[in-house]
Formats: sequence, C-alpha cells, structure tokens
Amino acid sequence: MKNIMELKEITSSCSLLYVEDDKELAQTFITYLSKIFNEVIYAQNGHEGLELYKDNNFDLVITDIRMPVMDGIEMSKKIKEINPEQKIIITSGYSDTEYFIESIKLGIDAYVIKPVNYVDLNNVLFKITNKIKIEKESFTNAKKLTRIVEQLSRKNDELSHYIEIINQVAIVSKTNLEGYITYVNDFFCEISGYSKEELLGARHSIIRHPDMSNKIFEEQWNDLKSGETWKGSIKNQTKSGETFFVYATIIPIFDNDTEIKEYIGIRFLTTKEENEKRDFKKSVISSYQEFKMKNYSANKEIEHLENELSHIGDGDKNLKMVIEELKSKNKKLLGQINFCENELSKANEQYSKKINLTGESLKKITQDYKKLLISYESQKKETDFLNKDDQLRKKEIIKLQTELNEQSEVLRGLRDTIKHVNDEKEEVPKGKKHFWE
Repeated sequence: MKNIMELKEITSSCSLLYVEDDKELAQTFITYLSKIFNEVIYAQNGHEGLELYKDNNFDLVITDIRMPVMDGIEMSKKIKEINPEQKIIITSGYSDTEYFIESIKLGIDAYVIKPVNYVDLNNVLFKITNKIKIEKESFTNAKKLTRIVEQLSRKNDELSHYIEIINQVAIVSKTNLEGYITYVNDFFCEISGYSKEELLGARHSIIRHPDMSNKIFEEQWNDLKSGETWKGSIKNQTKSGETFFVYATIIPIFDNDTEIKEYIGIRFLTTKEENEKRDFKKSVISSYQEFKMKNYSANKEIEHLENELSHIGDGDKNLKMVIEELKSKNKKLLGQINFCENELSKANEQYSKKINLTGESLKKITQDYKKLLISYESQKKETDFLNKDDQLRKKEIIKLQTELNEQSEVLRGLRDTIKHVNDEKEEVPKGKKHFWE
C-alpha cells in the first residue's frame, strides 16, 4: 500500500462491524475507521456483536478478545459457523498468547497488537479488503460468464432455427479462400443437378453460366477479400445445361483473430414465388449476420473472463458467501417490507375510518339538502298559489270598487232627486193640493 488514499479506494465500499468494550478506545478507533469505511457499526461486547451480525452483512469484523458477556473468540467462532469465509481481525494485548493460538485455529485473518500502530493496521486492512474486493469481482465475473453462456446458448438455438429455415428455402454453400467448395446443402444439389460428391472439392465456377461476365466475379472477389458482403443477381447453369437465376448474398466468415477463414453463400431462386418471399429471406440473412457478430463479440468476452477467472481463487466458496449475503439481505428486506405493509395497513384502516365518517356526514348532508329542497319546492308552490290568489283578490277589489263607485253615483243621483222633490213640496201654497192629490 502506497498511502491512505489507496486504502480508502478499496475500503470506501466496505462495511465494518467493530466490537470493543473499552468505550474511550472505541470512540477514538471509530472516528478513524469511519473516515475510510463506508459503514462502521459498533457493539460493546461479543453477544451484542453476534446479534448485529445475524441481522446484517459485514465485509469485515474487527473485535477485541477480552470482553464481558461474550469474548471475541467465542463470538468469532459463532460467526464462522454462520459464514466460514467471514474476514475477521482480532485486537488484543501482548499477554493474550492462549487466545492468539486459539484465534489461529479458528482461521482468523489477522491479529493486531494493542496499542494499535496505525501504519501496521492500514497495511493489514489493505491486504484483507483487497482480498475481499478480488472475491467480489470474482463473483461478478462468474455471474457475467454465466449470463454470457446463457445468451450464447439462446443464440445457438436461434442460429439452428435460422439454418433450418435457410436450408428449406435457400441454396447454401461454403468455399475456402481459393473458391473450392467445402459445403453444400441438399437444396443446392437439387437445383444444380450435381451430387454432393461431385460438388465438394470442386471450384464454385462449376455452375457458372457462360453468359456471365468475368468482371462481375472480379468485383465479387475484391469485395469479399476486403471483408465486405457481396450481394447481386447471378445467372447459373445446371449439370444438364438448364439455366436458373439466383439472388446471392456471399458473406466472409472470420476467425477469432479477425482473419477471413472461409466464405458462405446464401442464394434464392428469383422465380415469382421466391420473389414474394424476398423480404422474409432478407430478414433471415440479416439475423444470421447479426448473430455472427454477436457470437464473435461474446467469444471474445468469454475468453477475457476466463483469463481473469484463472487468476482468482476458489469460485465455489465465493459463490456460497455471496448466496449467504443475499439471503441475509433478503431477510432484512422482508422485515422492511412487513413493517411497511403493517404501517400501510394501519394507514389504510385510519383512512377507511375517515372515509366512512366523511361518507356518513356527506350522506346526512345530502339527506338534509333533499329535505330542504322538498320544503323549498313546497313553499315555492304555496307562494305561487298565494301570488295568484292575491292577483285574483286584487281584481275582485277593483271590480267591487268600480261597482261601489257606480252605486255611489246612483245614490248621489237619488239624493239630488229626493232633495229636488222636497224643495218642490216646500214651494206649494197652503190650502192647495198637488194635481195628483
């Protein structure tokens, strides 16, 4: 280790369980360790430390030996029973020789003498945490390798499916770098009229039609030798001299060193029926090319991972350690989920009560509103009736007033008449009678 920063680059992603009954010493030690570790959890004795370990996953455990309730050796023994690969550092004084021998038997990773020399401690931490880092990377690489192998397996299944489809609808052949045929499918033999024995080892020009220009094949070979795919229509000739046209796609095949090792040709008859299938065939070719590229990249990655894995220790132990770590994390997560579910259930219950109370209040308000609405409609009808009755009464009053006025006029006329008659009576001389008497 060159400096503390180099140590921190590794320890900054690690978690630590620190067990020490001397609180003053522990406070000083925790202050230092917290600066370089991602997480530092403290326990005052072995029993408390063991309980914390059961509920959490720690990359490293640092513990004192002599402690009340449960000492560091006993705690380390129980931790090793839970996880034999757990990294543990023991701190103690010079007088703990018997404990020192017992810790070696337990497979303790390091022994630090008190008072602690921080330079020595840093070197021990660097050595152990660097080993932890390598084991984690080993597990990660193993997972990547497993994933890549699974992907390759799926891709191989896909390739087999594509090849089966191609063999049914396409004329397929392979040639070496000199143009000699190394493989043909049954459809090639059926169309060309040649047997496999006649074709294998022969030059591909065996089916060339004499009408085809040499310039086309020169362009074809120039493209293929430069690593490019060639596509185009070709006029061929069967063994019996019959002509047939194909649309060919010829692809260079590379080895792991990116060198061309052979060529594969995929051809489709250009009949009316085959033209209708052209889009499908192009899709098959495209998928085949994509698979070859992915297959090449995957092989490179597998080779790289295998090289890395060859320098790493026993992967099975690392896998067990990670599985146990995942189980512990899963246990913690399940506890958190149960807690959240309980809190959510309580919240839902309270919310339901509030909703029920609100619903009852709303129901009562709705009922009161309906009653008020009915009362309002009733009063409105009564008011309308009274308004109409008032209008009728007003009309009757006006009519009565008119009749009274007329009667008043009649009465006034009668009064005037009576008064006039009385006046005439007063003017008749005494002793005389009226003409009607």
